[in-house]
Amino acid sequence: MLAVSLLLALLGFIALLVALWAGSMLWAWICIVVAAVGIILFIVDLIILRRR
Repeated sequence: MLAVSLLLALLGFIALLVALWAGSMLWAWICIVVAAVGIILFIVDLIILRRR
């Protein structure tokens, strides 16, 4: 899951760059959603690792 959250961080950063370049609110919201999903996956992965 860590690899997936890192991939989502990269995709979120790319979406942020596109949003800034294009001035598009849609890309900004995509960036926010991708970042939120990545953070949730990271937290879930941390919880799973601490239980072991």
